[in-house]
Amino acid sequence: MNKHIPLDFVRSEALKLGFQDCGAAKANLCEHSRLDDWLSKNYNADMAYMAENYEKRIDVRKLVEGAKTVFSFLISYNNSDTYADNGRIASYAMGKDYHKVLKTKLYTLLEIIRTKYPDFEARVFVDTAPILERQWAVEAGLGWIGKNSCFVSKHLGNKVFIAELVCNYTSDYSEKQSNACGNCNKCVESCPNDAIVADGVIDCNKCVSYQTIENKRSIPSNINLGGYVYGCDICLNACIWNNKAEQCNNEEFLPTEGMKNLLQKIEARTLEKSDFNKAKKTSPIERIKFEKLIDNLNFSNR
Repeated sequence: MNKHIPLDFVRSEALKLGFQDCGAAKANLCEHSRLDDWLSKNYNADMAYMAENYEKRIDVRKLVEGAKTVFSFLISYNNSDTYADNGRIASYAMGKDYHKVLKTKLYTLLEIIRTKYPDFEARVFVDTAPILERQWAVEAGLGWIGKNSCFVSKHLGNKVFIAELVCNYTSDYSEKQSNACGNCNKCVESCPNDAIVADGVIDCNKCVSYQTIENKRSIPSNINLGGYVYGCDICLNACIWNNKAEQCNNEEFLPTEGMKNLLQKIEARTLEKSDFNKAKKTSPIERIKFEKLIDNLNFSNR
């Protein structure tokens, strides 16, 4: 017997929990030519983990046994940027840790679904497993991958978090959207290091976000951080789709007091490790150590 759950039901319940869009795609072999080319040219820099679990990464059915459907969910973090002139932090890291916030919402959604579909089995993912999240959001008809390799939604722009629920039920599958970047190259032209080397392709060796978060070695002297000490919003801010986008309506992704304080201390050049420790308790900035933040700050202000 075919187990089927209507997309409208899942979307309706997801919107009640604060998600702003939801789509579904059949669990299948995912389009992966862009990933293959990216890895072959070593654009992943030192992120060797991006080449690991390859078969699972391109085929979600090998990641989740019995997978039939991939539901993708979007939620905006597009808010008024809060920067220190001497040390910018990517806006996604200014609010509470999205991994924890979105997982909580998905587990709540799972409980709601099971009240009506008791044998509904699923795994939830929020940037924590080898799954091509942006591509699955494309397959679910929620938008397209822009020239800067970031996902773009027509009504939410590109400052969005993506989450997935992979389940053992079929659903109503969405139609894919056409890429609407057109002849616009604003994101490409905005990058201070020319890291966008082709449509949808980033050379992470040149990327500010990689250099300030993932790079565990010294930052090359020819890199321009654009004032950033954690992550980067430069190419995101350049996107015209953000001009029409809905603003963040989730208080959990607005700047926390700890992060505001961190920026103030960076601006005043009085940053202490205790300030960092307080801020990282709820922020994804915990991915780096205090010493890395200081190194980034010193490099940015040299």
